[in-house]
Amino acid sequence: MRLLPVQTIRHTLYGLFTVIILGACAAPAPPMEIKDASRSMIFGHVTAPEKVIEVELREFGRFYIPPFKKPPRVLVYNNGHFMAENLKPGKYIISAFNTKKSEFVLVNSKRTAYQNIIHVEPGKAKFIGSYRITDIKRGLLDKGEFDVRRARKPSERRVIKGLFNATYGTVWQAMLEHRMQELRQ
Repeated sequence: MRLLPVQTIRHTLYGLFTVIILGACAAPAPPMEIKDASRSMIFGHVTAPEKVIEVELREFGRFYIPPFKKPPRVLVYNNGHFMAENLKPGKYIISAFNTKKSEFVLVNSKRTAYQNIIHVEPGKAKFIGSYRITDIKRGLLDKGEFDVRRARKPSERRVIKGLFNATYGTVWQAMLEHRMQELRQ
């Protein structure tokens, strides 16, 4: 049996540590466990020419000033699925979809905010739809123009299947399973 030099072992451990850290940074954080039975989740899907890395969710009529008051956390996955967990019952809006290069602002007035309200009921998992961002025309001095449309695919079932493993072992997985059973009836 031949022993490896200490330097080779050290380089191997550094490489393994780097791969683990980079892998952890690439995947979104796991969903947090439910805080109480009245908390809910919303989920959906978004497709854009570039990978969407952030979905900005706001409670309707609330202002957020980080670090004092933070907006609800939204987990965005590589396949375009997203979910926000532990939401208090109430009214919410998606204010923007963000990629590394672009920000697609959906709410620029009280009227557009009011037209896009998402009603969150206590203790439910709610599908808010699939969205497709198209017709992007970049401006020189302004943010340009784009179109956000509802898409038929992926369906609610597909998104639930995609999020099922991400919510493994949490109450959210049970909520998604319950929602899937409702869809079968």
